[in-house]
Amino acid sequence: MKEKYCGVWGNLREEYLKSNKPELYNLLKKMGEIEEYLRGYQVAYSNRADRLAQKLSEERGINDELYKKDALEWILETEKIQEEIQEKLKSEIQH
Repeated sequence: MKEKYCGVWGNLREEYLKSNKPELYNLLKKMGEIEEYLRGYQVAYSNRADRLAQKLSEERGINDELYKKDALEWILETEKIQEEIQEKLKSEIQH
């Protein structure tokens, strides 16, 4: 059986459903809707992550100007934002 890939957010949701809501997971799978359901999570949370990254970057002044002035600082701050977003969204997806 070929392994499907639904992206980071879709895969997180799939793991949550398997562990915490197996009846829902099995129902969606039986109905042939699991992949569409997980792709929907992937798209929605990818878009949400992008919007949050843009918002946090603007709020914190992480922009092209900072990159030109101090690329290392820009990279570090951008990574911090990505980590925050991943933790926040992971928490949402797994509830």
